Amino acid sequence: MKALPTLCALMALTSSALAQVETLRGPPPLAATLGQKPMPLAEPAATTTPANFRGTSAEIAGRYNILREGAKDTGCLLTLDDKGRGPNGSFKAQLAPACRDQGIVIFDPIGWRLERGALFLVARKGHAARFDLQNDGVWWKDPKDGGKPLGVKKF
Repeated sequence: MKALPTLCALMALTSSALAQVETLRGPPPLAATLGQKPMPLAEPAATTTPANFRGTSAEIAGRYNILREGAKDTGCLLTLDDKGRGPNGSFKAQLAPACRDQGIVIFDPIGWRLERGALFLVARKGHAARFDLQNDGVWWKDPKDGGKPLGVKKF
């Protein structure tokens, strides 16, 4: 019968620790308290996509942060070069070697091109992913391409 008081004390200690964690973390988002999935704030929405990007490859060239769902920075950097040549007439793209996001490392963009106002990143294996420019300046991967949300934002 000694186990019952010990179990009650352990439950009280666990409950107290959980309350302290909640205090530090803050209240859950309203959607979570209603049993709904919170909506990401920085993902593409059809209504925010400009009609077409009308810039040049020189404007696109540069260094980019690679983002995931909720505009979370992956720590991966991508360089889009408008001087070097990539596969099939595209420009050269290069992923920085410090990237630790396995999905991005596997995709391994080596080329890029502009086509009808969209940015296409060409993977080492030859397939391409379409990115559309949003009003906030982030190029988000077309959700129709499947997979996790992926974006690139110029420095």
